[in-house]
Amino acid sequence: MAAFMLPTDALPLESIHLSILPKTTHNIAWSPDNELAIGCDDCVILYVPDFSLRVPVVNDQEGPRQYSEAALRFPTTVQKPYDLNRHLFENAGQVSKNYSLFTGAGDDTLTGHGSTLNHNVALQWSPGGLGRMSRSVLAVLTSAGIITVYCQGAPDSVASSSAPSAGSIRPWTAVWHVGAGMLVPAAEGHTAPDKRECIISFAWASGMGSKSALLAYMNTEHEVVLLRAGATHDSYTLPGHPGTWHVLEVARFVADGPHSTPADPTDPDFTYANSSFSLSWSPWLRRGSSLTCILSYVSHNYVGFRQVTIDDTGEGLNSASVYVTRADADGVCLYLSTDAFVVWEDKIWTVPGSNIVRGIIASPTRVKEFELSFDHTSPIQAHTTDKCGTAYPSQEDELHIDNPITGVIIHPPSSSQNTSTPSYTLVRLSAAHDISDWHQTNLMLSPQPEGSNNTNELSWATEIKQIIEHQLPRALAHRQGTAAAKGEDGEILGFDSEEDEEDEGDFDDSDDEDDVTSDFLDTVDGDGDENLGKINFLGLRGVDTEDQVHLNRIRIWGLTVSPGSGTSAVLISQHSNLEFERDTFAGLKCRVLFGTHGCSPHSLNGDDNNIGVGNGAVPKLLSTEARAWEWMYGGGPHVPGFSTPVQIWGDNRTTLRYHFELVAQGRSCIFCELPLSPQDGGSSSCCDNGHIFENCANTGVPILAPNVSRTCGVCGMKCLNSEELLDIAPQLKDLIERDISPELCGGCGGKFTS
Repeated sequence: MAAFMLPTDALPLESIHLSILPKTTHNIAWSPDNELAIGCDDCVILYVPDFSLRVPVVNDQEGPRQYSEAALRFPTTVQKPYDLNRHLFENAGQVSKNYSLFTGAGDDTLTGHGSTLNHNVALQWSPGGLGRMSRSVLAVLTSAGIITVYCQGAPDSVASSSAPSAGSIRPWTAVWHVGAGMLVPAAEGHTAPDKRECIISFAWASGMGSKSALLAYMNTEHEVVLLRAGATHDSYTLPGHPGTWHVLEVARFVADGPHSTPADPTDPDFTYANSSFSLSWSPWLRRGSSLTCILSYVSHNYVGFRQVTIDDTGEGLNSASVYVTRADADGVCLYLSTDAFVVWEDKIWTVPGSNIVRGIIASPTRVKEFELSFDHTSPIQAHTTDKCGTAYPSQEDELHIDNPITGVIIHPPSSSQNTSTPSYTLVRLSAAHDISDWHQTNLMLSPQPEGSNNTNELSWATEIKQIIEHQLPRALAHRQGTAAAKGEDGEILGFDSEEDEEDEGDFDDSDDEDDVTSDFLDTVDGDGDENLGKINFLGLRGVDTEDQVHLNRIRIWGLTVSPGSGTSAVLISQHSNLEFERDTFAGLKCRVLFGTHGCSPHSLNGDDNNIGVGNGAVPKLLSTEARAWEWMYGGGPHVPGFSTPVQIWGDNRTTLRYHFELVAQGRSCIFCELPLSPQDGGSSSCCDNGHIFENCANTGVPILAPNVSRTCGVCGMKCLNSEELLDIAPQLKDLIERDISPELCGGCGGKFTS
């Protein structure tokens, strides 16, 4: 098992308090740029990282410190126009075939009749590059059987001139969808059936370093469909423009597995084993001019692995051919309950004569490790579940049948360590004082010095444990009006009943009362001194402090890990053990809790590039946003141009500034027309009258007018637009078009906010 050092100088991660109503698990996800998406009953909440807080600050403001104070919340159950995909057919040169009347899809009880109960089922971020400024897009699946893809729209003039954080919080628009009669064009040589589909699961393939990606989805007929999606975005398009999208269906195959299943629910052997998270992609392996990946799917008591190959023509995924093998390369038979899922390790291991990839199957009552070879196939022949012994759950399955796994993360292994199984952390749906395995991990953390107050336990695990272990004497816990008013963090704030107020004057400050008080505090929290100011000790005389009851239980809805694997987050809701509750929008307390794992050099440095140590493993490069997050909160290495001085950033930037040196020297103050000279290490320029102008992070040329530059969302520096540079230096046209990105900052490599 890998051993990671916990960071000592990382900034703290503050929890987020929410008033939402979760209805499904796996509803929290981090984008490749650490944008946090949280799925609720009928909407999605987005949080954008705030990279301006590079040092710890002390303030009384509420709200998450690591994210902008403003969060974007948009509904996902609003019925989308049937002709939303018209532009996809126009871009493909085909005639639109979308149905004009929405009447539901599939044959399920809800989706087959166009039900309005279209709550969110699953959400997932795409690889970086599909959205504006090379960001990700968000795909959301609702119970109507529709996947809708949301993209950040082009900014307006007000947003572009506002603060960087505000410029990142603007409405996301639906750019295309599929399912329930909403069709997409088919690729050349492939014929897509013209039918209504109810989609039950989907998954994005991991990034391949291009502005295109593969999306797989499964319908109720156990068909897996592969879509090739790509987009181009004009940096100067009109506000709200979705960009130019090219979405094509490129493959379709039946994924029903080797087990014959009874179709009649009244059959004694019938089991419902569908999963809303049944698809998952392995990392990519390069073989010559092609890329190969393994797509896992969940069927009836079976997990199948199908190989997908892309011919790399050098012109990107939009022009590449996608091939799917006719049969599964391998498979695993085991008892599976509802919402089983697969998680892959982001590494390809090289052994003599083969490339190996590993992962974990969550059944979801228990975990099962597996490993597959890209070079050898072992297809499973058709058989019954009686033959493989998976018809009924085992004793281990029945042990956790009521407490399924709701999240698994696999930690990046160290290149110097070869572990037999992946290092993972998992959470289960219910956490209570009498449930010991709601949080499990085989991750070996670094030993702590003797007498140290630090703990190897994750912060969110420690906080959940404190909440579920909190106790009060039974007589006080069941008092009318709640004996102790609890704060948002579960701490005791004091008794507030009218009886307490009436007895306040009769409080006897005797030695016996002090003994009762001390015993009570020791029993509740074990630390009387810490709680002296929080407890009103009225009415304790005669209370049996030996009879304690636990006040709270927790539901854990999802677990996600940051792109650099240094931090994790869980979405929880807190419930009372003492009284019945109504889960409504107004009454449910939900929180996002964070924890720090500590970054390994493998996960952030360029030696192994996150994925694979074997020959041909496709590198996965973290964005500047992801590396900045890990430096701030996960104990990762410094980020040039962000955490270190910008003047040591790199050779390419130095070369650009050399070519633009004469241009920069020829600029004069727009107020007094005096020459400008560099200040503060080249980050700004100033004239003799004290007029200061910020310099372009790319070229060092002073920025003399508004609306001619873009602001980086990471380091906050500005870069002149390419059109402005062409106006002031037309002789450097080739250099500008070749070396200056319209989407990425020249100072740190971060993405522009608008």
